[in-house]
Amino acid sequence: MKYYISEYWAMVNSTDANLREEGKTKWDESAKKYGPYFESIKNMLPKNFIEEFNKNNWFHDFQFNSMHVFNLGEQITNVELYISHNSISYKIILSGVKGVSFNIPTTQSWLFGKLTWGYTEFELNDDKIWIIRILCDIECEIEVLFETINILDLSK
Repeated sequence: MKYYISEYWAMVNSTDANLREEGKTKWDESAKKYGPYFESIKNMLPKNFIEEFNKNNWFHDFQFNSMHVFNLGEQITNVELYISHNSISYKIILSGVKGVSFNIPTTQSWLFGKLTWGYTEFELNDDKIWIIRILCDIECEIEVLFETINILDLSK
């Protein structure tokens, strides 16, 4: 993560009041830097994805039900993320994947025993490849480099 840094999130959740205040300041400063960047690129993402993403508070507190990496041959890879919150469920399809990283050092800090979506960063690199970074449960991170994103509402 470039902006929503796990160390700052951990500080915000500290039992030490001074550390919490320092973490909140750092977290807010980073968020203020990311906001304008995201505004400059968000309209290049599919409209239906952005609508669902915004409507659902950027999927904050959604649980990951499963993640799948598919090798479709001809050097084509897709990643599918299945997420839910209460009665809402989505399948997010990342196509033309160029790289995947799952950094999940422990399951002990998962909220309610489930991997939970925390904060999101999108980036569009110079090669027009999208990067999504998801900070989960303070210390877990997911990063996928991809060409296109699609979302299916599984709740209907």
